[in-house]
Amino acid sequence: MFTCKQVSKTLAKNDYEKLPPLKKCLLKMHVALCVVCGKFNRQVMDSHDMCRHYKEREHELESARPKMDESKKSQLKALLENENH
Repeated sequence: MFTCKQVSKTLAKNDYEKLPPLKKCLLKMHVALCVVCGKFNRQVMDSHDMCRHYKEREHELESARPKMDESKKSQLKALLENENH
């Protein structure tokens, strides 16, 4: 079992999802059962989860955006410029 200090150090150093399965399980168990550090470290783990999901979502959105080739871009610019004049 981890100590409170070990849990805090581990969470400060790296994303808990990247830990080996046994360590991740012990860390989650400690956080779930510990009255001393549980609430704080649960918040840290939630922050890790939110950041990871945000990065994954940004990557998905970036790859889903349609790419426009340069000739199409220049045609669109010309159309917009003609409309404005």
